[in-house]
Amino acid sequence: MSKPTESGKAQYQYMEAIMLELQKKQIHMSRSKNTVSAQVTFDEDFNIPDAKPDVGSVLLKQADAVMEELRQISEKVIIKGRLDFEILYAVEGSGRMKNLSGALTFEENVSYPGLEPGDYVRCRTKVEDISIRVVNSRKLHISAVLGAELFAASAQLEEAARSLSGKEDIAVLGKDMEVVSLQLQKKDTFRMEDDVVVAPGKPLAQSLLWKSLSLRSMEYQAQEDKMLIQAEAALFVIYEAGQEQLPMQWMEKTISFTGELPLVGCRHEMIPSVEPVLIKKEISIHPDEDGENRIFHVEAVVELDMKLYLEEKVHLLCDAYSTTKEVDTSYKTAHLETLQMKNKAKCRITEKIPLHSTDTMLQICHSEGTVSIDRTEIVSEGIRVEGAVYVTVLYLAANDERPMQAAAGVIPLSHVIEAGGITPGSCFTISPMLEQITTMIAPGGQGEVRAVISLDTFVLSEHEISVLDQVSFTGEQIDPNDFPGMIGYIVQPGDNLWSIAKKYRMSIERIREVNQDNTKADSLNATASGIQKEGKSPEELGTKPGQKLLLVR
Repeated sequence: MSKPTESGKAQYQYMEAIMLELQKKQIHMSRSKNTVSAQVTFDEDFNIPDAKPDVGSVLLKQADAVMEELRQISEKVIIKGRLDFEILYAVEGSGRMKNLSGALTFEENVSYPGLEPGDYVRCRTKVEDISIRVVNSRKLHISAVLGAELFAASAQLEEAARSLSGKEDIAVLGKDMEVVSLQLQKKDTFRMEDDVVVAPGKPLAQSLLWKSLSLRSMEYQAQEDKMLIQAEAALFVIYEAGQEQLPMQWMEKTISFTGELPLVGCRHEMIPSVEPVLIKKEISIHPDEDGENRIFHVEAVVELDMKLYLEEKVHLLCDAYSTTKEVDTSYKTAHLETLQMKNKAKCRITEKIPLHSTDTMLQICHSEGTVSIDRTEIVSEGIRVEGAVYVTVLYLAANDERPMQAAAGVIPLSHVIEAGGITPGSCFTISPMLEQITTMIAPGGQGEVRAVISLDTFVLSEHEISVLDQVSFTGEQIDPNDFPGMIGYIVQPGDNLWSIAKKYRMSIERIREVNQDNTKADSLNATASGIQKEGKSPEELGTKPGQKLLLVR
C-alpha cells in the first residue's frame, strides 16, 4: 500500500556557483480537462431469426457497449459502436429454453468545449438501463440507455531550473521535491485464453444456453519494455446436457490468467495507472481427448488504458543573489505533480433484495453484478464515492416449466476512500470492480447479497512552485558603503537566514560565523519542519522570531 507523498517537505541549501547559465529539468505532465457526459438511447424492434424457435418469455438479459471508433473533429468527438445484447428465453408452449443474441449500432456527435488538436481523448461507456419486451413470438422491442463519459487531457512540458552556473560568484537557494512525470501513455489490449473442463460425473455439454464472464481483479507490474499482468475472471455457463432426465446444467468457476504485454520504454521503477475494460468474451464447447464435450474454451480481450509515471526527486532553484554585483532575477510558477496515493480500497456491502417468486425456491445457482460510480466528492477523510451495484440472481424453483428463474435488484453504494492530505485540486482516477458476490436465501422470499467491491485509486496532487526563470548580472557593482558595517537585527516572523542574508547582501556563512553561539541548530526554527537532511542541515536556514542577530560585513 502506498502512502501519501509529503510534498511540502523539501530541502533548502546554500551553494556557490560559477557560471550564469540555468540548466532546466524537463518534466512531462498531462493536464486533465473537464469531463463531458452524453447519452445514447435505443428504441427499436428486433425480429427473431428464422432458425430460432418462438419466444414465450424472457428469463435473462445482458448487454455490453462496444466502442468501435473514437474520432476528434475540432471541439467535437464522434463516437461509434454497438450495443451487444443477449437473452435467455422460454420457448413458447414449451418448458425448453433457448438463447438469442444480437447487436444495435449507434453513432453520436458529442460537443466538447475546449478540446484542442493533439489532446488525448478516451471514452468510458456503460449500459444505464435496458428493457427487452416480447411484442409477439417473433418480435422483441428493445429500449436502452447508454451512458458515455468523455475524458480529455493535454500533454504539457514543464521546465524548472535545477542548477546555475556563470563566471561570477552567486548564491542560490534550492529546494528538493518528489515529483511524478508522465513517461508513457498508451492503449493496448491483453488477450486471455483458457480451457475449463466439466467435472467428472457431470453431464456432457450439448449446447450453450447462457454464458457470462466478468473481471474480478487485475494486477500490473512494470518491467523492462513490458508489463506483467495477473487477472481473475468469473465464468458462469448454463448448458443443455441432451439427456431427457437432465435437460439443463450449470457451472461456475474463477479463472486465473497471467501474461506479458510488450511495452517499449517501460521500466521496472515506473508506476502504472491502468483502467481495464472487457471488450470481448467468447465461450465455446470443445471436445476433450476422448471426443466428449467436456471443455468450455474461454477467450477474452481486455482493453487497457495505461499511464506510466516516474517518481523522482528533483532539485529546483528558487532564488539567487550576489554579494558583489546587482543581479536581475525573474521567476515563473511551475505546476508540478506529486503522487498522493496509489491504493486499492475495499468496500463490503450486505443487502437484501426481493426475489419475487411465486414458486418455492430450492437453490441459488448464481449471482452476478456490475458496479456503477455516479458521483465522487473530495471530503476531509479522502474521496467519497456514491453509486450502485446492479445485481442479478439466478435460482432454481419448484416449477417444471420454468425451473430456473431470475431476480434483479439495485444496491446503493456509498464509501469513503481514505486519502490523507488530498485537496480539491487533486486529480484522481477510480476503477471499480466487483471482486466477490454471493447470495443466500433469506426468510420472507428475499435474497441476502454479500459483495466485495475493489476501488483501484490513483491520486495526483498539483503544486505551484515559484522557481527561477532567468538570472543575469546588470554589471553594476554593489557599494559596501550602501550598507552599515554592523547592525543589530531582530528576527521577524517569516524570516530565515536566506532572506536576511539576501536583504543585506551578506553570505549565510558570515552570519553564522558571527552568531555561532546564537545560531546553533537546536536554537533555530526551520521554515519547513521535518525536512529530510541532505548536504547542509535545513535548520541552518531557520531562525526564531525575536532572536537577535549581529550582522557584520
